[in-house]
Amino acid sequence: MKILMTALQPGGGIRTFFRYVYGQPVFEGFSFTLVAPDNGELADFLSTVLPSGRIEVVAACPGKANFMKQVRQLARKHEYDLVHSHGFSAGLLSQVALTGNPVPHLMTGHDMFTAPLFVGFKGRVKRLLMGQLFNRITAVHTVTEDAKRNFLEFFPGVPDERIHPILHGIDAEFFQTGKALDIRKDIGLPDEAPLIGFFGRFMSPKGFKILVDAMDIVHRQMKDAPMPHVVTFGWGGFIREDYAYLETLGLGDYFHQMPQTDDMPGALRGVDLVAMPSRWEACGLLAMEALSAGVPVVGSNAIGLREVLDGSPAVQVPVGNAPALADVLVAEIQDIGRRRSRFEAYQPIAVKRFGIERPVQHLAELYVTVAAKNRLTKAV
Repeated sequence: MKILMTALQPGGGIRTFFRYVYGQPVFEGFSFTLVAPDNGELADFLSTVLPSGRIEVVAACPGKANFMKQVRQLARKHEYDLVHSHGFSAGLLSQVALTGNPVPHLMTGHDMFTAPLFVGFKGRVKRLLMGQLFNRITAVHTVTEDAKRNFLEFFPGVPDERIHPILHGIDAEFFQTGKALDIRKDIGLPDEAPLIGFFGRFMSPKGFKILVDAMDIVHRQMKDAPMPHVVTFGWGGFIREDYAYLETLGLGDYFHQMPQTDDMPGALRGVDLVAMPSRWEACGLLAMEALSAGVPVVGSNAIGLREVLDGSPAVQVPVGNAPALADVLVAEIQDIGRRRSRFEAYQPIAVKRFGIERPVQHLAELYVTVAAKNRLTKAV
């Protein structure tokens, strides 16, 4: 099967999607051409994590008009079985580019819609135009049931049967094994000090400031017991602003920034629990990773995250509720030994539940279903 893929922001979740999905054996014999912004780094990354030649990267021309022209020309020049766009922006522009072209178009949504995107007259017009384009897309793939409900909430005119939710997955067996990193030693923390891991980006959806506010409450309430510390990883986003904020609360001694790590199983096992105070998620991949590693998780009941945490030992707190998060963090830390044993017992279930093989098989079947519409059109 020959597939033209498009992406405008091939980082974060989309890059993780490529790494997890397209290296699987089920896609042997598939041909993928990806049009995406690239200075060579994306192509190098994909060639490192995927089988040789699995995805050919074509650097996207700068500007929306040039991008659409490029997609239109490629789709006309080559006999693709389908076009698969990644992300809402890529989906909308690709659909415009495919006007008059009968090739089926599958779009994967890697994010959620929120009300502030459509405020005012311009927002309503934007939502109307987006809905018209989405309604012309052959099929929409969402990575959770929550994401499907979110899509239909904002674009109810798109027929329900065109939206295909497939709970995403991870390389669960990779997270099942691994040796804990000695993070306490790296940051000079005594053994008795509880250690909380925050592995999200420093962006509003990940809720880092909610965790900071919760730690401020914990700091004011803790008396005899050792104060927990938080370790964060990576850079970018609003990290400067977020760390400046926690400094104003007098929490600078309790937060520790570490470089991004390639040993996620070891980093997860190196903390006592993982905090995910997300405001929303398309799919809580970090929670899947932590649960597959047998590490305790405290998360919000945010859309896209609750679907992953439901049925697990993880405690969920209301979105944006720092006092509730503070209470749960203290309770979890004080009973960390028993809590960890529960997560270790759940680990085999998590590995089976979140393994990448299931969603990859369903996606391959969806490709066949969507591509069949092209053959039906030609037959007519």
